[in-house]
Amino acid sequence: MTAASDTDLADLMMQLAGLDLTSADGRAGAGSILREIEARAPGSIARMRAGLALRRAGSSLLAESRIADA
Repeated sequence: MTAASDTDLADLMMQLAGLDLTSADGRAGAGSILREIEARAPGSIARMRAGLALRRAGSSLLAESRIADA
């Protein structure tokens, strides 16, 4: 199998946006797409998850979100 291009992976991720995750079919479709992304680019889902976690943690370190000492 050849490595997936960023465009291919982006196309797959865009398919996730159109799914109804409240339905069983939508959740099954999302799982299928995520497995395909992981097969084409191993570790990519874990890297995205880690990046989001870092962004969430980092947002509390920004000056505008800090609470001033009283």
